[in-house]
This record gives sequence, C-alpha cells and structure tokens, in this order.
Amino acid sequence: MDIPEPERAELIDVGRTTLRTWGWGDPAAPLVLCLHGAYDHGRMFDGLAPRIAALGRHVVAIDFRGHGDSGPLDTGFAWTLFHLDLASLIGRLGRGPVGFVAHSFGGGQATGVAGAFPELVRWIVNIDGLGPPADALVPPDRIPEAVRQAFERTDRALLSPRRPWHSIEEMAAYRNRNNPRLPAAWALHLARHGAREVEGGWVWKADPMFGVGIPSEFNVAMLEAEMRHTRCPVLVITGDQEDTWRELTDAEVEARAAWLGARHEVVPGTGHYVHIEDPDATMAHIDGFLAEVDP
Repeated sequence: MDIPEPERAELIDVGRTTLRTWGWGDPAAPLVLCLHGAYDHGRMFDGLAPRIAALGRHVVAIDFRGHGDSGPLDTGFAWTLFHLDLASLIGRLGRGPVGFVAHSFGGGQATGVAGAFPELVRWIVNIDGLGPPADALVPPDRIPEAVRQAFERTDRALLSPRRPWHSIEEMAAYRNRNNPRLPAAWALHLARHGAREVEGGWVWKADPMFGVGIPSEFNVAMLEAEMRHTRCPVLVITGDQEDTWRELTDAEVEARAAWLGARHEVVPGTGHYVHIEDPDATMAHIDGFLAEVDP
C-alpha cells in the first residue's frame, strides 16, 4: 500500500509548548484541522488529508502535546489544556473559524473547543469520537484511589528505563494485536511515525504522563455539557463492527449525536478506524456534508 507523504511539516510554538503540524493543499484556502486519537499522531491522516485538500481546503494535521513530535505533556491528562493548545494554534495560523476532522479522542477535543470558543469553529466531522461508555468510567467515590494508582503507574514509567522494542515491525505487530481491524500496512505506518530510536531499539513517542488524570477529568456529565454547547454543524461517522475502543451501545451513540445536534452516518463493515478501513465511504460523507454546510 502506497501511503502518501505530507506536503509540508512545521513545528509551531503555541506559547506553552511546540506542536508538530503536517500540511496539504493551498495555504490560502479555508483551513481544516485534523485531530488524531489518544496515543496516535497526525500521520494517521496521510491517506485522508490529501483528499480533503482536493476539495479546496488547506488541511493541517497535528500531533497533540505529548504525542508524535510535539512537546511533552508533563502535567497529566489535562483535558482542557489540549483545548487551549488548539485555540492557540488557530490564533498562530491566523485562520479562523476552522473545520475539524477528528478521530476518537480528537473528536472530544473538537467538541470542547467548539463549546468553549464557538467563534473558532466552523464545523466538525467526528469520526467515532463520542467518548467512552458511562460504565467504563470511575465512580466519584473511587476517583482519589484511581488517581493515586495512575500516578504510581506513571512514576514507574518515568523513573524506570523504558524497555526498547527490537524493531518497528515488532511494534507494528503489537499494534495489530490491539487493533486487529487496522490494515497491516497502516499498523506499520503508524508504528514507524509513532516511535523514536533509543539505545538498544525503539520506544513509543507517546508521553507516559498521558492518561494520569483521566479518572478525575473525564466523565459523561462533562462530555454532555461540552456537546450541548456545540453550535456549529456536526457530522458523526461511525462503523458498525465490533472493535477495540468502539465501546458505545447504539443507544449511547444516538444520545450523544443528539446532544451535538449532529447528523449521524454509519459506514458498514468498519470498526473504530472508519476513515482508514473505508476511506472512500468516509470521503463521500465528508464531501456531501461540506457541500451543504461549507460549499
């Protein structure tokens, strides 16, 4: 499989950290930001971004703080910190309002920015990014213990040497075991760009601090409040197959799409990575959506 390379790559100072960006299309065209999922990076849009750019958009995929080639996280999960990074990036690029094409964790970030800074967001395409099911989250009375355990895990990760993987291929195989619906070529692509070489092999680029505050910061009530504050047009795209991290029931998906006031489209035969498993169907939905809301 021939996965195209980005046309441009930059490191942009957003005031508190540096974000890696990957670009396609005419920089003078309307701006679309592509937001990846947790522990991933912007190169997951290498297949989709050029096709969005061909619709007359300037497409920029980012590596979130603590991911890929961007600056370290250092402060735990910090859900709203990512919102501020995106708002600052839009200001640095001088191009608002923007469109978001966002996957998984990135979908939640797009919603958060749209709710907090409505003047910055023109529309959102949310690809299976409606958050975890309610029963997967820590009950309020267990939050202190969950946070303590999270910090202990992170201390071990930060203070103990990270065990290097022997090869990128070994990392890709691990990725495929965790995401068996992900095409092997894409697992290798994501591993290649999501790893850095160290003495004795390779380690993942993702910051070990990511995820520390999830029990205390990530809950359904917060997601509902953010979603109900979203006023821009939203397209939600999901698959219909059982898959890792595709955990919501049909009823939960419909409820959250309703909180967003979104149109919901299902791509048959796909799981969590809808845009990678069936890019043609994904693009057809995006093209039709943009023809209506942002021609």
